Formats: sequence, C-alpha cells, structure tokens
Amino acid sequence: MTSHGYPLNLLLDDRLCVVVGGGAEAAVRAGNLLEAGAKVLVVGEAETPGLEALHSSRLSVEHRSFEERDLDEAWLVVQTSQDTALARRLGALCQARRIFFCAVDQPETSSYAHLALVRAGSLTVAIGTEGRAPALGRRLREELSRVLSESGAAEEVERLATLRATTPSTERREALGRAVADVHFTGALRFRKD
Repeated sequence: MTSHGYPLNLLLDDRLCVVVGGGAEAAVRAGNLLEAGAKVLVVGEAETPGLEALHSSRLSVEHRSFEERDLDEAWLVVQTSQDTALARRLGALCQARRIFFCAVDQPETSSYAHLALVRAGSLTVAIGTEGRAPALGRRLREELSRVLSESGAAEEVERLATLRATTPSTERREALGRAVADVHFTGALRFRKD
C-alpha cells in the first residue's frame, strides 16, 4: 500500500509541471508528479536530496533561481520553499497564464491544494484540508493507510470487482449493495485536547 500526492484522475501525462524550490519536499512533489505521468522541471538553488532516486527521462533539474520562462508550456506549478514574496510573484504569474499553482503551506497564494491520498490496490481515499492543516492530512493518511492495510481493503476491491464482472448488469446494483452492506468503521477518531 502506498500513499501519493496526486489523484489518479489528474491528467498530467506528458504535460509539463514545474517544482520551484529545493529540499526533500521538492523531491517528494517531483516524484508524485512523475508518478502521475508528468514531465517535471525542478528549479531551485537549494540541494534536493532524493531526486537522484527518481531516475526518469521525464525529469529535468536546474540548479538556479526561478525565471519566468520556466512557466512556458507549464500546466501546474508547485513551490516548495517558504519564500512568501516568491509565492506571491509565482501566484500572480500563474494566474495570468491560467496555470494551477500551489505554494506548499501558503494556501492564501495557491489556486489548488494538495490532497493526502491513501491507496490500497485500486481503492483510493483522499483527504483534504484546503491547504490549511497539512500535518493533519498527513496524519490521517497514515492512520487510514494502517486501517486499510489491516482490513484487507485491496483484496476486497478485487473480490468486488470479480463479483461485478460476473453478475448480470440487471442484478449488479442489488448484488453489490448486499456485498458492501456490512462495511463500517469501528473505533473512534481522537484529537489531542490541550
């Protein structure tokens, strides 16, 4: 079971996405974009540990400061540095060019927010906080990942897919409804109270 930062239905195949900034966060974002099929340009002056492990012909890395030309042909831009002036500049440039933009941990300048995704085989669960509480999204992703793994959710999806494929279309709704009728969560979600 893996967790990723982009929904499967984000259609980025062979589309340019730009990651501005460095550090481990830039490597994570670049990896997620590559997994979604994008061509990725990482532009930043800071070292970016983890990029060397990505090994992709769709990845370009340039160790320099951001330049406006980096947005040419871009579909999506992610800024991983905490530079608020750069976030405002990038946000304005992306808005003028109609490019989706997210400054990590700066939702006020972003046009979209990342979702924390949990995958168990073909099952994907998304968690969003509109960029306002990313630590909570990450923690809930970890907990849901554990719950889905322990429950055998990936195997259950395959069982249900087989049932769906072998059930006549006129009977599917009722048969699948019966098959999932007992699905439920047990336990409680707890938050620290101080």
